[in-house]
Amino acid sequence: MAKILKRGVALLLVLVMSAGLALGLMRAGAFNPSHDEVQARWGGAPSRFVVVNGVTLHVRDEGKGPVVLMLHSSMSNLRIWDAWADRLKTHYRVIRLDWPPYGLSRDPRPSTGLSGVMQLIEAFVEQEHLERFAIVGSSSGATLSVLYTAAHPDKVAALALSTLPLEAPPPTHVSAAETATIWLHENVVPNYYPKFFYRWTLASLYGVPARLKPETVDWYYDTNNLDGGFARVRAYYQANKKSLWKKGAGTEAAQVKVPILLQWGDRDIVLPTYLADKAVKQFANAPVTLLHYPDVGHYPMLELPDETGRDLDQFLGRVFPQHP
Repeated sequence: MAKILKRGVALLLVLVMSAGLALGLMRAGAFNPSHDEVQARWGGAPSRFVVVNGVTLHVRDEGKGPVVLMLHSSMSNLRIWDAWADRLKTHYRVIRLDWPPYGLSRDPRPSTGLSGVMQLIEAFVEQEHLERFAIVGSSSGATLSVLYTAAHPDKVAALALSTLPLEAPPPTHVSAAETATIWLHENVVPNYYPKFFYRWTLASLYGVPARLKPETVDWYYDTNNLDGGFARVRAYYQANKKSLWKKGAGTEAAQVKVPILLQWGDRDIVLPTYLADKAVKQFANAPVTLLHYPDVGHYPMLELPDETGRDLDQFLGRVFPQHP
């Protein structure tokens, strides 16, 4: 019995020391992929990198026809649009980009929140000489789309938005395991999350977790663990708490007058379905088409790309009727 106890204690010490070493390496950034490594993996053709106001933007610009500008959600990047872009680029010019602090774009300055991102989008639109276009936005990218449209009504022909927050989102319930991992991240390893965490969290954002593809977990993990990325994200969130989420974007929503497609996953744990009905009322001066997807979560374009992409294509066909 004494030998068994000694072996148990020894094993426990080894496990504790191994865990401590692993945490130390994580904290030192040993597990973080380099930007060059991630760019080589996810930034190949048709990607290009353009400098706008000192920011290096990761952009994909494909197809010909009326312009469709796509703005992703927080913690994601332009890869969320892959399926929709493949569908639309046969008859539209589809432009999508990573907006900082996310993806492969690099802004050397501290984030000023969505207001700073909008200034960057404004500069990009002018630099690319874009005239009148539709904007497709997801989550915080949808909020950004509303802000831009209210400020530039002459530029935007239509909005297609999925799971749109017009005010600070309500608290999201997460599992005990996720809560523990978040605590460890915030208090011990502030610049790293392990891959299993992304698999958990992404699965919880899907209405049907089995639809989550391993490749999605891979690019989510790689781009969010870039060195210094979490510090930039914290600056972004803090800036939004002090500005946008103090007042919301309801005033800007009421200023929008172009046609709107609102696509909502009814199993979204981040933005519950009641917010869809509220958003329709807040778009008081715009014609809104609201489509519900009963078994879909926060990412309609990832989870149900064919059906939601077809609905988007049909909507854009009504906005730009001269194109199929």
